[in-house]
Amino acid sequence: MPVQVWPFALTRSVNTGFRIVAAPDFLVDEGRYSLLHDVTAGDPTDDAVYRREYRVRGSESLCLLYRVVYLKASDVGLDGEYAMSGPRRTPLIEGVVCRTPPKPAATQELFAEVHRRCAADVRAFFEADTTTHPVSPFPSFDAPETGESVRVVDLDPYLAEGSTETAREGRRPTRIRRLATAALSAVLSALGLRPGRQAGTVSGEGGQGVVPPEPARGGGTGHPAPSRPRRLARAAGAIVLTVLVVLVVRKLK
Repeated sequence: MPVQVWPFALTRSVNTGFRIVAAPDFLVDEGRYSLLHDVTAGDPTDDAVYRREYRVRGSESLCLLYRVVYLKASDVGLDGEYAMSGPRRTPLIEGVVCRTPPKPAATQELFAEVHRRCAADVRAFFEADTTTHPVSPFPSFDAPETGESVRVVDLDPYLAEGSTETAREGRRPTRIRRLATAALSAVLSALGLRPGRQAGTVSGEGGQGVVPPEPARGGGTGHPAPSRPRRLARAAGAIVLTVLVVLVVRKLK
């Protein structure tokens, strides 16, 4: 029997944050489509797709199979290779939600069908360029049973609030942990120790999704690099502050 899958798509436009454009109709009906923001993560790549399980109460779980790419200019009626959001290429996440993973797990034909089904809604959202653009609910379709296989990267399961399971990763952090992480991030940024490329968090339909930002293109000499003693002093300060944050988090548990 063919496996039923529900398509979804997330992207951004020039003046909006990363948002859900298309979602499975049953998630829209239940008001749970924001989980797409929470679960989808990964670097843009053309040669692999991601698979992640979303676990909720009891034995209920969903499987998300998706790819992270860049939105093509031709998909939104523009010239050039990619659709741009300011100086950066526009990320696009598209995939399927299923209760039973399809076999074969991922094919070029499956993602071509997802892209075809969501294309009009993605273009409409990009052209509207507004945060009030509605989420489009999509019914299921039969996953292709044959086709050209695509490499699958498995991510740690995501445990929703209310789940009785515990995992080292994929677990939604507590409020204290989020505050501590944000404070440490701000300190590292102030010290100039933040890595040049990191996963960015972007807001959307009541949830958050992790999409790696692309460094802005363009020239410019920028600021001179700090001296070695200054870098060492900054690193030492960051280590001390990290230890303090860890101690505070443990104290407040």
